[in-house]
Amino acid sequence: MTSVVVMAGGKGTRIRPLTFSRPKPLVPVANRPILDYIIQRVIDSGYSKIIMTLGYLEDQISSYVSSRYPDLDFRFSSEKKPLGTAGGVRAAASDMDETFIVLSGDVLFDLDLQQMVSFHRKKNALVTVALTPVDDPSHYGIAVLDDDGRITRFHEKPSPEEVFSKIANAGIYVMEPEIFDYIPEGNSDFSADIFPVLIEENRGVYGFVFSGYWNDAGKPDTFLKANHDTLNGQITPQPEGKLLNEVPGRFGDIWVGQDVVIGEGVRIAGPVVIGDGAEIDDGAFVGRETVIGPGVYVGSDSFVRGSVIFDGSRIEEGSQLVNCVIDEFCDIRENCIVERCAIIGRGALLEPSTIIRSHCSVSNNLRILSGSLLDSDYPIVAEQ
Repeated sequence: MTSVVVMAGGKGTRIRPLTFSRPKPLVPVANRPILDYIIQRVIDSGYSKIIMTLGYLEDQISSYVSSRYPDLDFRFSSEKKPLGTAGGVRAAASDMDETFIVLSGDVLFDLDLQQMVSFHRKKNALVTVALTPVDDPSHYGIAVLDDDGRITRFHEKPSPEEVFSKIANAGIYVMEPEIFDYIPEGNSDFSADIFPVLIEENRGVYGFVFSGYWNDAGKPDTFLKANHDTLNGQITPQPEGKLLNEVPGRFGDIWVGQDVVIGEGVRIAGPVVIGDGAEIDDGAFVGRETVIGPGVYVGSDSFVRGSVIFDGSRIEEGSQLVNCVIDEFCDIRENCIVERCAIIGRGALLEPSTIIRSHCSVSNNLRILSGSLLDSDYPIVAEQ
């Protein structure tokens, strides 16, 4: 039976502070951990044997998947020190004697894995790399294919003058166990260390190009996009909750959980998801592509659009949130403004009339004094 290896050991530094208190695969997208979407894709493709490479906050992941998916066959491989993508897979799966799939624990996709495995076997490949078109290839490995689909050229994270392709490595692989003959013990990376050598030696590295959905959700802007795309139906499964239709003062798809309270004069423009036990107070506006987590309070006359608010946070009266991320148990006091791609860390307090500019972050459990204007990631703050 084909096994699936999910690489889930990274620290998620690009999306801090969300990953200070949880591993990146457990960061929620539309009120559901990223890992749920990946495992559901594995299940939908007909696979049930999953090996997970773990490192950072590993107990959270192993506990979550063991309780959430009791019928799946999980095995965990713990990295005491970072081993990289190739080194981690070697440590986790070097005893396998069958074709296997490798997935990244923070990538959302709709690729048909069985179709990719069939392509791999037809080509008698050692490695097949899923490739997808991208606008900016500077953050990825890029490839050139010959007429048979064999990768003839590959370069990891090219500078602008080095870009020779806009077909990027999607972080999804099908491999034969012979790959371990080429992976040394210790730390190594598939894209930087292993693939270029295999391609140079013509060992049978093929590219499987697909044009379906793909999103590396490990950055603030791509994380927000993942939430928006889920609400817009580009990622499955759809948000949990009862779907409301044709409710006065509300339009678009609106998913509402249990025990939700919506006050007088509230306007909601979907797509929006509202988690269990949330409360939207009188006169608030909740605009399209907003995710409101369980137990969230949105105060009267506040304005929220395109934002993601995690469990248990409070947004007080008159505040404005646009395309930002609020971690769980935050307290956003009256008349605050949080702008695009800003991230407010778990348990942070923004006192009244605070402004957080675009792309800034506030670390966990910090207090930002009333009337502050934050335009960098290093504010002068006092601990709570």
